[in-house]
This record gives sequence, C-alpha cells and structure tokens, in this order.
Amino acid sequence: MPLGYDFSLDREAVMAFAQCSPPEQRLLLAACERVARHPFATGDCPMRGEHGRQNELLDLGEFVLTFWVDHAVRVVRIVAIERT
Repeated sequence: MPLGYDFSLDREAVMAFAQCSPPEQRLLLAACERVARHPFATGDCPMRGEHGRQNELLDLGEFVLTFWVDHAVRVVRIVAIERT
C-alpha cells in the first residue's frame, strides 16, 4: 500500500500556479507533495469553505495554500494558491 495520498488542484489553484515563476512552482509542488504525504496533518489555520467543508490553510511565507482532504478517495484537494 503506497504511503500518503495523491493531490489535485482546482481550476483557481491551477490558474495561480501558472502565473508563478519556475522556482515558485517548484516550491508549491513540494508543498503539495508534502501535504499529500501527510494527509492527517493539519494546516496552520482551519477555515470553513463556501460549501461548509473544513479547509486547511498552509502558510508558505510568500504563498498560502488552501486545501481539504478527501479521505474516501485518498486525495488532497488544493482549492486555492494565494500570494501573500
């Protein structure tokens, strides 16, 4: 059984990712992979999303990653990437 989960980016996150420089993209991919490897870890701040779902915010310094974990299908859903 593989460790960790897969991850996927919602459209808003993909659009933000595409606007980043290659070094920033590497930083963001590493953060996504880290969250997917440890799906039961919490972010820096929990927040209810627009659909009432529990989202986690992860502060990366220059960026904030917003995600939630779909344990049923073993996927971390990255819903937003925001520059701080």
